[in-house]
Amino acid sequence: MRSMLKTTLLPLSVFCLILFFSCGEEVNAPQDFVSGTITFNDTNLKYIGGYYAVSLYGDSTSPFTRIPVRSDRLAIGISNGVASSYYKVSGLASGNYYIGATWIDSSSGNVSVYGVYGCDTLVNCSNPTRVTVPNFAGTGNLNFRSKTR
Repeated sequence: MRSMLKTTLLPLSVFCLILFFSCGEEVNAPQDFVSGTITFNDTNLKYIGGYYAVSLYGDSTSPFTRIPVRSDRLAIGISNGVASSYYKVSGLASGNYYIGATWIDSSSGNVSVYGVYGCDTLVNCSNPTRVTVPNFAGTGNLNFRSKTR
């Protein structure tokens, strides 16, 4: 009986200890989101016929001429004469993205790009910044400026 306990209990204990120490939080969990603040160059905002959004575009040679992979509506606030909006887009698939501040026309669905992460505004932006998801360093504080029209 004692011999049977040793042969059964010892391996079971070792297995439980291995399982216990292998389960735990990942120290540097990958981030499946992008976030930051978009600051607009004025407070001359449109309020009729559509809405402002943060839009993510897939990796290509001219990403902003394509349909966004994902768009989320922005809640723009004005404080001390500055219009801005915090954004966070979560649950992203692994890949490379470009981020833009956009206006989406409610009736047609057309998307106009007003600002791009990595550029002050879209005008003369030949080298926007590509963002990789997931990213062990995190994908927050992706702040940029945008036009309102």
